[in-house]
Amino acid sequence: MAERIVIGEHSWASHSADHVARYLAAAPYAAGRRVLDAGCGVGYGAALLQTAGAAEVLAVDIDTQALRLAEQRFGGEGITFIADDCQALGKLTGRFDLICSFENIEHLSDPQRFLRRAGELLAAGGVLLLSTPDRDATPPFVHGKPRNKFHFHEWYRAEFRELLGAYFRKVEVWTQVRSVAYLDRRRAVDALRQGLFWSNPLTMFFWRKWPFVRRQNRPWKRLAGLAAPSVTDYPIVPFCVAPIYGAPWCHFAICRQPSGGEERAAP
Repeated sequence: MAERIVIGEHSWASHSADHVARYLAAAPYAAGRRVLDAGCGVGYGAALLQTAGAAEVLAVDIDTQALRLAEQRFGGEGITFIADDCQALGKLTGRFDLICSFENIEHLSDPQRFLRRAGELLAAGGVLLLSTPDRDATPPFVHGKPRNKFHFHEWYRAEFRELLGAYFRKVEVWTQVRSVAYLDRRRAVDALRQGLFWSNPLTMFFWRKWPFVRRQNRPWKRLAGLAAPSVTDYPIVPFCVAPIYGAPWCHFAICRQPSGGEERAAP
């Protein structure tokens, strides 16, 4: 499962916080509403929306393996998992009061097609919430493409706003940041590791490799847990105040009033 994090796996502690924070930000929009989670992965986000009081949650992903895990852990009354292409969303009927698409649009070869379809599926007064990495926070492109091999696109803030504005009349682009405290903890752990290593390089060399088990289970690797983030380390705030909280990490867009894409979409 490309770029999937699964509850209970080693990557969960270090990579789940920003994802969960987005769904918690969406939770107030979900109460009493018919909700679509487009690009649901292994389903924890859809479950959070359902427990936030959504009347119904339909969760879509193209990865059938991820959907099997989602169904096993979170399947039940009020939540339905569907295998479909998020660019087409051809298996859905009816209108949705809330559509969430978090860290999904950058994986789509034709994001304009998704935005057009999302607009078609929104009920009157409905809201599309979506997030994507801020290109200012990702590695430089290689040969005009994102360094992350799973991404087709990454956008600067102005580019992302222009793309969304071609399909929605009202667009707010907020910013999810990595908190100052989290970044300081990461730097502190790096400094601790350097200090330990240079205090006795030979001993530290063997400690880094011993015991001969999976890398993440070694004591040296477990030091990284001192910097593990929580959902509070990834607040979603208006762009103008983002530097107060930390370093920009992802765009978080709130889109209303679909226009049908009559205006020319950004490339």
